[in-house]
Amino acid sequence: MSGVRGHSILIADSGETSRKWIYAALMKKGYKVYEASDAAGTLRTCRSIFPKLVLLDTGIWGMNPHKLAQIIEGDGLSTVLFITNKPDDFFHEQLKKMKVCVYVSKPINASQLHQMIEFILTSVEKINCLEKQVEKLESSLAGRKKIDRAKGILMEKLQINENDAYKLLRKKSMDACTPIEKMAETIISEYS
Repeated sequence: MSGVRGHSILIADSGETSRKWIYAALMKKGYKVYEASDAAGTLRTCRSIFPKLVLLDTGIWGMNPHKLAQIIEGDGLSTVLFITNKPDDFFHEQLKKMKVCVYVSKPINASQLHQMIEFILTSVEKINCLEKQVEKLESSLAGRKKIDRAKGILMEKLQINENDAYKLLRKKSMDACTPIEKMAETIISEYS
């Protein structure tokens, strides 16, 4: 999975020893690694570099780590992988709100950490691709609904059948050199 190497990863951990150890382990694997020691620094760095992944220690200073993770993912800044030594029931419930529901337990094994990072980066790419497909389908469906509504208006106002209404809508669209969805919007706004 060498295709995911070279991505930027932010290590957000208030513990300098563990942060430096993770930094060295990731640098050996070819990642661009950044560090933050508190919540404010984590957000600042995320907003400036948009890392592919944030390794967020649950002991981060300055903010509840779950709230910080929700901000990072909610604002589209990155994906979060928690690092914890106390995965209790509350932690697992909060984890379900994340884009990828996985975490790394301390003490960290370098090989397992690397495998987890590659798994997450690959999974996030797939999730992002699926989200784009859903967006495209939703947009297409919204356009289809506008066309159907405009056809209904033309059918009612001009007393024509559905096929003729669609032909008229398509002709108006071609005459105006505008997408049919835009012409449908125009008809809807004219008669609404």
